[in-house]
Amino acid sequence: MIQHYLKIAIRNLLKYRMQTLISIIGLTVGFVSFSLSGMWMNYEQSYDNFHDGADRVYVASVPSVFRTSGFSTTTSPLLAPHLVNTFPEIEVATYTNFTTEYNDDQNRHWTMISVDSAFISMFPVTVLEGSLQFLYNTADEIAISDKAARLLFGKESPIGKEFPLDKKMTVTAVVQKWKGHSNYEFDVISRRKAPKYLDWGYASGTTLFRVAPGTDMDALGKKLKDIEVDMKGNIRKYPVHITPITEYHYTHPKYNIFIRIEYVRLFCLISLLIVLGALSNYLIIYLIRIRMRQREWALRKVNGASERSLVALLMSEIVLLLLASVPVGFLLVEVSLPIFKRWSYITEENNLFFYKETLIYMSIAIGTVLLFAWLTLLVQRRFTLQSAISSAITRRFSTFYRRIGVWFQLVVSIGFIFCTIMMMKQLHHLRTSADMGVTNTDIEYVAYLEGIPDSDKEHWVKLMKEIPDIDFREVSNFPLPGLSQSMFTAVEWDGKQPGDKEVAVNDFQISKETFDLLGLQLVAGIFPDESSSPNDILINESLAKKLGWKDPVGKKFHKSYVVAGVLKDIRLSPITQALPAIYTVSKFPPRKQYVYTYHGEYKDVLKAINNHIKKSYPDFYMWSRSVGHIIEEATASENILMKLLTVASIVCGIIAVFGIFSLVNLSCEQRRKEIAIRKVNGATISDIISIFLREYMILLALAAIVAFAAGYIVMQHWLEGYVIQTSINWWIYVIILIVVIVIICISIGWRIWQAAWQNPAEVIKSE
Repeated sequence: MIQHYLKIAIRNLLKYRMQTLISIIGLTVGFVSFSLSGMWMNYEQSYDNFHDGADRVYVASVPSVFRTSGFSTTTSPLLAPHLVNTFPEIEVATYTNFTTEYNDDQNRHWTMISVDSAFISMFPVTVLEGSLQFLYNTADEIAISDKAARLLFGKESPIGKEFPLDKKMTVTAVVQKWKGHSNYEFDVISRRKAPKYLDWGYASGTTLFRVAPGTDMDALGKKLKDIEVDMKGNIRKYPVHITPITEYHYTHPKYNIFIRIEYVRLFCLISLLIVLGALSNYLIIYLIRIRMRQREWALRKVNGASERSLVALLMSEIVLLLLASVPVGFLLVEVSLPIFKRWSYITEENNLFFYKETLIYMSIAIGTVLLFAWLTLLVQRRFTLQSAISSAITRRFSTFYRRIGVWFQLVVSIGFIFCTIMMMKQLHHLRTSADMGVTNTDIEYVAYLEGIPDSDKEHWVKLMKEIPDIDFREVSNFPLPGLSQSMFTAVEWDGKQPGDKEVAVNDFQISKETFDLLGLQLVAGIFPDESSSPNDILINESLAKKLGWKDPVGKKFHKSYVVAGVLKDIRLSPITQALPAIYTVSKFPPRKQYVYTYHGEYKDVLKAINNHIKKSYPDFYMWSRSVGHIIEEATASENILMKLLTVASIVCGIIAVFGIFSLVNLSCEQRRKEIAIRKVNGATISDIISIFLREYMILLALAAIVAFAAGYIVMQHWLEGYVIQTSINWWIYVIILIVVIVIICISIGWRIWQAAWQNPAEVIKSE
């Protein structure tokens, strides 16, 4: 019996081979989209959740005027002991130094974390060999991971040996790497050195703490925001904001982690829409084919077929389709996974993680399809044999499902295309707009330098100038956000009103050289020259707005300062407001900044620099950044989302075209007699084509109204998250409509033409 069902199922699938192929493709794409989005969300939320008690571990952050987010995880070393001694709910607290990342001579990446014994008690590690006793003394000893031990020492025991990357350190332990993703990945564990200053005003590390089970975190959070400390004899507020360690990865991202969790969730929503589009395409074709086979089911029942056998017959077709879709889906995941991991910055190397997630999400999608099919067959039992044979209800239901399916797919496709074009337009605007404040973004500045003694700086500069393809120079004071380590609180200014609060201001030094080099812009006033007063300063637009000045030039600020000009806000991120700042003009700058421009690929230039400088300074290491790179990093989430949206738009477009084509194909099969009769009664081919096109143009118009309205609301809300925004122009709607109309005409034109050219006599005779 099973063999009989399979034969009939295969024959029916081959009879409608085009719909079968489209169904397999749609289901496969839906499975893959659902799987990739699910594994990405799971990956982002899996950081540090494998530790025992991870749900009770929190990261402390404090208000900061140097961070556009308003908070910094760089805290005082006094905070950790204060938390343990003051709040009984807190079991243990640790103060860790920043993670150090570097590459060796073989371009292998290494990560070292500097911790204390409290950190190990919160995040216990498994010691495979040796001891972690060095955490309790002052020796220059370290622990290395089992992976690092294999790479550096092979099969030999590393215990007691010098660490090859820093021969001042001795390896005393081999520990197992974390069994999951962590914010504190390590190859090397070193002892955290004592803080340079034990002062509430000094900060050089991160404070983490673990609370007791059952702690009321809302109540504790309120108490932490009311902390008061003694700062050199003055009692001041030291409010602490807390973040669960499991959310730290995407709440306080590092400089080399760009993913915004909002965009991961948005991609999951996009994937869900793709799944709905693919499933609706398949299920609508499935429903129409059931309706088309009503007579067949009725005749089978007349000839003694039971309902159970009919259900088994139809389910066998669905199972065969799913069995064909699943292996194709796994193959597509295998092909797309490397690209997806690169785009989403997923560092998971174990592919079993992905296949496990893929299997879970594919099982959910398959279960949904089978449940829908089973419910549909239950509904079918309500139709009588007479109604099935007459097929009047069949035609009405088939037409309804077909139109709803086409409309839904057009809505999703047009919406995706609209959102993708708007994202491309916004990113192009960010890259080309002068609103970022810096017009020359290709200047690389040396952000970190080691291995060059201060006495050899001039010789190093000379060596750098010898390297071809780069233009190296010394400039004074680079006034970029994040480079200022000076700030003050302004309490006096012209026009201050009673009740106005004091203003926190970043203090930069600037020279005409760096002003011209970066291509900064004045929106009012002049740049102070040698004839200007030493008290003449520049302020940025944000400070002028904060102080309520419409005409700032000439106004006095902070006792003796006089505003000579207003500088356009300098932004390194398009999603955050510029912080209030002043720029004092230094005639004798105390600080030099090293910058350069280059030709060719950055990696080739960096290799040339290392090869040339390390001949004289083997320990040389330099890290440089440019405004352009910073802006690219700040918009990396948008770039990722744009790529994924572009792919999603193409996929949705293909699914929609396939769906429309398959539905037109089925419609032509259903309406063959109608087309033949119309031809007999004098209808021309153009008349017949116009009947079909009119129907789909009406559906397109209705879909465009919904898609454009929803897309406008979504993109307007998305653009509001940016300080610098592009406009939503009318021509975008026109272009999208023209493209979709052309695609529809091409996809359905030839099939309608083929149906219209059939001999009406043969069609009527076959019916």
